Amino acid sequence: MLKVAFRIDISSETGTGHFSRMSVLAEVFVNLGCECRFFKSEDEPVDYSGFDIVVLDTYQVNDAYIANLNAPGRVIVCYDDNAVYSYNCDVILNANLHAGELRFIFSGKSPHMLLGGKYALLRSEFRDVPAITIKKTATRVFVCFGGSDIRNMTPYAVKTLREIKDIRLTVVLGSLTSCDSDVFALAGDSVAVHKTPEMISRLMSECDIAVSSAGSMVYELAALGIPTITIVQADNQILIADYLSRNSLMRCVGDWENTNLDELRREVESLLINNERREIESYRLRRIVDRNGALNAARAILGFYRNK
Repeated sequence: MLKVAFRIDISSETGTGHFSRMSVLAEVFVNLGCECRFFKSEDEPVDYSGFDIVVLDTYQVNDAYIANLNAPGRVIVCYDDNAVYSYNCDVILNANLHAGELRFIFSGKSPHMLLGGKYALLRSEFRDVPAITIKKTATRVFVCFGGSDIRNMTPYAVKTLREIKDIRLTVVLGSLTSCDSDVFALAGDSVAVHKTPEMISRLMSECDIAVSSAGSMVYELAALGIPTITIVQADNQILIADYLSRNSLMRCVGDWENTNLDELRREVESLLINNERREIESYRLRRIVDRNGALNAARAILGFYRNK
């Protein structure tokens, strides 16, 4: 049985995106007969002996760390949103839509490149859920800023958006959010709040549009064809938001430091009443990600391992 090690970041400061997307990949590896184990910063120094494949999804290592992982017969996979390393590895995995625009620097090896929406790491619940139907009258808005909401944007967004006439907000709080009490205090007839729901895809599917951070969740929203307005909460979301905006896929109303909440409200109101725009964006979004992206990635990595 092949053994796969994952080195990831997860905390209230870094968020849960790294863990979430690698958990998706690990689930597929397990289904394909592999054994998987996760390591975090507090586990350092990690002993990778005995592992056939090592997958890095972390900003807490450096080029020397990556180079030292190389061993006969072992495959090193690097997942990185912004091409921050000099990659002495075997495979680079970057499922972001902007991945093909990045300038990667290689040292020692010429990695196999797995780039773009073909390798979207969608949770299993999103693989079979049908896309939403775009309605002429739209009132329901999904609001979520990831597993930790590192900038505590949720209460500010909810306070602003609940004032829109006839709006219905479905608000999701992640496992590491620290603003829960503030958000639950805003719950009412027009605001439903959910903490770590078991099937978030069902809540998304009940909504007409979404307001989200520009992290991994945007690809899940895209798979369901949900028109979305984004706010950047971390540096590794800047290029994602920029690509989505430039290609008329999702509009961004700024980053957490300079978001104009009045602009957010105007954008939400505009999207709710503009049926044609929602139809166009929904169609475009459904075409940018492959729902079997995690399987595509796992098979490609295992194929490279066998060839090696």
